[in-house]
Amino acid sequence: MVKEKYSLKNREINLSIIGGEIDSVIKKSITQSACRVYDKGCIGVAGTLGDGDEGLMAQALENLNLKIPYEAEPTTGKVRREDFTGQESDEEAFHKEDGNSFLEEAEELLSILKKEYPQLLFSNKTRLSEISSQLSNDAGTDLYFRDRLISWELLVKHRESANVFDDILTYVARRPEREAFLQEAREHLDAFLTPVPLPKEDHLPIIVAPRELGGFLVQNLDALAFGHGTSFFNGKLGQKLFGDNFSLYVDRTSRAPGTPFFDVEGSTCTDDRCYLIQNGILLRPFADKKLAKEFGYENTATASGSYDSVPSNTDTCFSIASSDKTLKELIGEKEAIYVTVMSGGDFTSEGNFASPVQTAFLYRKGRLVGKLPEFNISGNIYDIFGKDFVGVSADRAYEGEFKLVTNMKLQR
Repeated sequence: MVKEKYSLKNREINLSIIGGEIDSVIKKSITQSACRVYDKGCIGVAGTLGDGDEGLMAQALENLNLKIPYEAEPTTGKVRREDFTGQESDEEAFHKEDGNSFLEEAEELLSILKKEYPQLLFSNKTRLSEISSQLSNDAGTDLYFRDRLISWELLVKHRESANVFDDILTYVARRPEREAFLQEAREHLDAFLTPVPLPKEDHLPIIVAPRELGGFLVQNLDALAFGHGTSFFNGKLGQKLFGDNFSLYVDRTSRAPGTPFFDVEGSTCTDDRCYLIQNGILLRPFADKKLAKEFGYENTATASGSYDSVPSNTDTCFSIASSDKTLKELIGEKEAIYVTVMSGGDFTSEGNFASPVQTAFLYRKGRLVGKLPEFNISGNIYDIFGKDFVGVSADRAYEGEFKLVTNMKLQR
């Protein structure tokens, strides 16, 4: 029998923004705790809000009687700590000292944007959050992760527009980056206020967040879909499907802000990453302990789920490998299109993708130079990540993110 404790903590200061002003300040601190007991191929789980105690462990022990199957072995003998906050944990200081400075900084930045762009309205939110997770058991495992993130998620609307919003301005960082945020915001908003026509070419490099086009891959790389024969990629393990420069991996490295180096089962990856596709070759689906054991796949440290439930496979920690080039170097002297709002599109069961693009900008020589009219883009999954794939930037070019570039068809 192995007894295990798992906890999640989230401390957050959320500033609601209306009309470029701080409308409300919401502070919260939530602790979620779970106890698990593993014995003879079964698991007992009990969870609570707040810190767990011996009573919670007793409840988990009692829940073993439910005979919930869990044939995988609990994680043993792993000890590691990672803390990216750079300071001692102190809840009171977080909500008072850090909260006050965060509020003041947000008000100053909004004041600058309002003054420089009076024709625009800014709304939605900005957040300061600190997250931590810990897993320990009496089989010698003790894992701890902690991170801190600052995020801006601004909806931008022109005062003369009839739309609910016209654009999205986002930015994520682990530390306050005033000048970097303002520099990017000014470039973005200047381009927003400068209408330009669509280029005449019918194929152009499209710049997007990797998640905008990678969801179809992840959905069909789930070991459950593979095991039941419903994946788009069934029968293609070991085959070269995409370009030499395309690799997709489970990402639990420090380059993925807010992602612990371990999953909720305590599983980890060598060097904190596990390739599903490498140099275009499909290597494996992603699997938690249960699916790995059931179907004979490799455990890829992708278990997740509610803190008080039995762990299950998930799809939230994947990255496309970056090239060794910045976004500007990837594009070169060509013109490209940087997409910020793309809604209403999807992949078909044949792997064809099409979507309207509501807000996008012309990118030229390393800068956003103007706002484009609405248009549509399309492509096939094997082309998007094959012959048309340019790469992922080595720099966090916009929004605090690495950006994906691929050539796609434009339809006016």
